[in-house]
Amino acid sequence: MIDEPSGYHAYLLRLWRTECQGQWQWRASLESPHTRERQLFSSLEQLFAFLSEQCEDRTAGVGQEETEGQQK
Repeated sequence: MIDEPSGYHAYLLRLWRTECQGQWQWRASLESPHTRERQLFSSLEQLFAFLSEQCEDRTAGVGQEETEGQQK
């Protein structure tokens, strides 16, 4: 697996609508261009939650490291 630099994410995003019980709903998938791993989402809310989590996981401690570097 290729590690991406901190602060950088790359995905192929696919969006489509499906009808469920008479209502149209958005579906989504994200695919990593490096690993071809695909994540499927049954709603835009799930997609946004996943992206938010990915950004939080990779930035945890980054601001703290920068602050500590400035104090030295």
